[in-house]
Amino acid sequence: MSKMVLTIEEDYDFSLIGISCHAKDYRLCWELNKVLNIDLIRTTDFEISKKSEAISFSFYEFIDETNYLEYFLISNRAKNGFLIPEQKKVDFFLMVRGNILESLTKEIIGKINSLSLVLTSFNIDPNQLKSKQNLLF
Repeated sequence: MSKMVLTIEEDYDFSLIGISCHAKDYRLCWELNKVLNIDLIRTTDFEISKKSEAISFSFYEFIDETNYLEYFLISNRAKNGFLIPEQKKVDFFLMVRGNILESLTKEIIGKINSLSLVLTSFNIDPNQLKSKQNLLF
């Protein structure tokens, strides 16, 4: 009897923007809502398990039904670890799922960088991250 193996390939088809900002998550969320004309709302914290303990990260979401886009703001820092440890200088990740053009990603980064409380923001290729599986939910 032969053994069959099912291989599932994960899909990292989204834009990921790293944001360095020393403000609290709710303050950044409020500023992003204004500048991007969206309505991010806090939902249940995003949890991952590391070494038999759960680590919680603040999580905001907005679903743009008109443009078929989903926005997620996820904190990279928690009391006991990082969501993506190789990006320790990033405080938050803005993930945009859907059919997003590179020009829209650049426009979003430009608007985020215009905020006075943001130190910098930049595009990150999720396929280059070692801990990219932590971004799947």
